[in-house]
Amino acid sequence: MQRVWEILLGLRRGFLSQQGDFALSFNPQWPGQSVVGAATWNVLLAIVALLLVIYVYRHEGKSRGVKIVLGVLRGALLALVIALLNRPVLTLGQSRTEPSVVAIMVDDSISMRVRDVPTGANEAESRLEGAMQLLGDKDRGLIKDLSSKHQVKLYRFDSTAQPITEKGRETASGDRTSLAISRPSTEPFDIEPTGQNTQVAKSIRGVLDDLQGQRLAGVVVLTDGRDTPAEPLAEAIDAVKEFGVKVYPVAVGSESAPKNIDIQSVSVQDSAFKGDIVNIRVAVRATGFEPNHPVTLQLKDKKSGRPMLDLNGNPVEAKVTLPDSNPVEAELQFQPMDVGPLDLTIEAVKQAGEIDDADNIRTAQINVLDAKISVLYVDGYPRWEYRYLKTEMIRDKTVDISCLLTSADPTFRQEGDKPITRFPESIEEMLDYDVVLFGDVDPRQFSDAQLQLVNDFVANRGGGFGMVAGPRWSPAAYHNTAIEPILPVNITKVQPDDSKTSITQGFRPSVTKLGYDSSIFRFFADRDANEKFLKDQLQLIFWYCKGVTTKAGVGEVYAEHPTDMGPDGRKAPLLVLGRFGAGRTLFSAIDDSWRWRFYTGESVFDTYWVQQLRYLARSKKLGQRRLTFTSLRPTYELGQQVHVQMRVVDPKLLQQLPNELRVEVTEEGSGFGVQGSGTTHPATSSLNPEPRTPNPSGAVVRQETLVKEEGQPDLYVASWTADRIGRFVAKLPPIVGGVDEMNLPVEVMVPKLELAQPQVDRASLNRLATETMGQTVTLADAEQKLPNLIQSAAKVIPIESSQRLWDAPLVLILFVFLITTEWVMRKIYGMV
Repeated sequence: MQRVWEILLGLRRGFLSQQGDFALSFNPQWPGQSVVGAATWNVLLAIVALLLVIYVYRHEGKSRGVKIVLGVLRGALLALVIALLNRPVLTLGQSRTEPSVVAIMVDDSISMRVRDVPTGANEAESRLEGAMQLLGDKDRGLIKDLSSKHQVKLYRFDSTAQPITEKGRETASGDRTSLAISRPSTEPFDIEPTGQNTQVAKSIRGVLDDLQGQRLAGVVVLTDGRDTPAEPLAEAIDAVKEFGVKVYPVAVGSESAPKNIDIQSVSVQDSAFKGDIVNIRVAVRATGFEPNHPVTLQLKDKKSGRPMLDLNGNPVEAKVTLPDSNPVEAELQFQPMDVGPLDLTIEAVKQAGEIDDADNIRTAQINVLDAKISVLYVDGYPRWEYRYLKTEMIRDKTVDISCLLTSADPTFRQEGDKPITRFPESIEEMLDYDVVLFGDVDPRQFSDAQLQLVNDFVANRGGGFGMVAGPRWSPAAYHNTAIEPILPVNITKVQPDDSKTSITQGFRPSVTKLGYDSSIFRFFADRDANEKFLKDQLQLIFWYCKGVTTKAGVGEVYAEHPTDMGPDGRKAPLLVLGRFGAGRTLFSAIDDSWRWRFYTGESVFDTYWVQQLRYLARSKKLGQRRLTFTSLRPTYELGQQVHVQMRVVDPKLLQQLPNELRVEVTEEGSGFGVQGSGTTHPATSSLNPEPRTPNPSGAVVRQETLVKEEGQPDLYVASWTADRIGRFVAKLPPIVGGVDEMNLPVEVMVPKLELAQPQVDRASLNRLATETMGQTVTLADAEQKLPNLIQSAAKVIPIESSQRLWDAPLVLILFVFLITTEWVMRKIYGMV
């Protein structure tokens, strides 16, 4: 029936079924209406119509009743015409309510992992956990309370803001669409504290831009309030104030510096020989403790968990006193006795109240090599350096040395553990040695092919080459030979030193930081005693080779002259180590280190030379595995690029390999992370508050591809972004027969910027609230106060829709009916 009336009145379908108030109204447009008004016209027309009816039917001769009936019909017809001239419309009155909107922003930067939100006696939860407890969901907590008056929009932010979506569901069309809370009360928010930077005011500005055009009652910001990196606050707050929206910061966390002990870095050589004393340098930092706080560092075997032992058989430990919050470097020493890869953990003993016990542990890997190395030592004449070095290496049971003295009589029996009569003439003969050491020997003693053989031995076979300078030939005579490119120094400005003048002024080499950190100049276990010996007690030396300079990007200076300058304006180098192709190289500019044996004793001289020879032998010893698998560094920060590389040392193996190789990255234990490995994390670390299902031990978390580098056929590289925190293992499976699986530990750490000063910045939060006419609220009071502080911004908007009636079908029907009825009756009564 309703549709029939809509058709009769000329209304659109469903008009009469809408909710609202219906009213009939007129919209006349009479001439001069603005002067005399519509009522005047209607009265005049009504009078004219009445007079017309009276005039017509007063003179008709029929009975009075007939005339009245006909007059009424005529009057009704004229009244209908007058009504139509007043333009009648049917109006539907409705209203629309623009809802009040409240934006809730949750800081998801890494500082929200800090566990300093008290939950009970001596217990605390992370800041993010505290924020989530406050929010609850649609059935409880702050969200429920605010939802009674407002539409709640949730955002997460670090340096920028993004809407929080329902877990496991994309936003419509994939863009930044806000979602009201409509998930079941038991379903968690899809949010984790992984942001590396925090910009509070900038993120608020982004939310205000996103919600423009909506009736925003306020913005609630759950954060510690500290911007990282710090930026000018005034300009950012001014940008927020332009929107005229109140901001209600909720301070989450403590204003006191949290307690934490952090191993910031671990430095250790990538390989060592069995029986060597290995020095591990550890930078440790503490915050939130009293000055001069003691910390104990421990060194353990990662696989077994057992402590490593020092030279006396005791567990390796170091007691460190931290005077303030600045990093302090400590040293751990141990002696590896088993050949093969050795995975270590360096741990600062955990202490009560730490916000993050995951950063108390760092990992390192050392390749322990067979201690026995084979050395070919060639010198031109029996100088003192040759005599002492030859004798010491023959005595050392970890070195097999073959000596070749070129000035000796042909009948002279060459010395060494493995006596020889000539220099090698093939690569097969050369590969019997790990290191080739040239003294002050005339290059004319070798053919060009033999010198090129040395070059190939180092560049392609991973062999080591060292040169001990002398006054006659080395290194000046090797200019423009195949040996010159191998050296880690430039020799173009060196001239032979034939001076017979006695040198009476001695000097002690100035050891660089690289030298102090190496095992070459480590003569005593105690670091301070060792440095004092090098600076004040080491026997003076007198001669050195002048004119050499370090090759940029190749050589590393371990010792230099204390005063003399080289041609490049830098201190004259005395001991330079470097790499050439697959091998390692060394240049010693002094020839009287024998004085350290003569005046000081065997220990210093033996350590000095054995460690140099072991440095040179490492690449070839590692190459016995046919390849190396290394990382640019063992530890990365979240968001950085992890770089790993595989170098093929065996040319025969290189011919068997494809251009790409797969690497599996596994997560060990229940650490929450990406690409790396190490010790197992607890299921809910203090910096990983979200309960999640951990990956099983050894589970593959990603696969990467090692790709052969263009121009370096022996080098394969791979890289990926460290997108979560944890300790992981990059596994290179057996690629051909005879090559075992290789495991490379990689650790992904929390960026230090977010945790450098994680305490709540209440001053910034108060300023933000004051300048936006809002109010700062504590986490404990937020659920009670915020629903009362944030008033509804809803607004009722009246809406009217009209449908004209003057051209409706019903009007035509009435008009035809009235005029037809009058005409018929007049016809019946003979009035037509």
